[in-house]
Amino acid sequence: MAAITEELMNELRKTADINGFFNKHENEFIKETPSSFLNYLISTKNTTAADAAKESGVGEYVYKILNGTRKPSRNVLIAVALGMKLELEETQLLLRISKFAVLDSRDKRDSVIIYGLVNHLTVFNVDDLLAQNDMVTLSKRN
Repeated sequence: MAAITEELMNELRKTADINGFFNKHENEFIKETPSSFLNYLISTKNTTAADAAKESGVGEYVYKILNGTRKPSRNVLIAVALGMKLELEETQLLLRISKFAVLDSRDKRDSVIIYGLVNHLTVFNVDDLLAQNDMVTLSKRN
């Protein structure tokens, strides 16, 4: 049975041998890449790369993400998640795999994005809500 993150953290805090910890938990570490995870989601959901490109607003850049030749920003990944109509949990995992901060409901901007994901809003609708609240939009790539 896979250990949960908190259990791993507690064990890591107590370990005297990092290599022993690595060996013991080899199957617990994240091995996915953003491109492999997005390709998996495309294959299991009712969507295509072309749909993701169009609906995310990032166009042909999606193909570079999917083939692993580009490392997208957090904003681009969130736009792709919205375009693919990913669930919040799928988006959070995508962000973790990509080594970005997960969405935090205590952050107002992230709250707008979470609201958009949960309510299946388009990236354009989320950008409108962000702009209405004087927040950086997803289309302002940074």
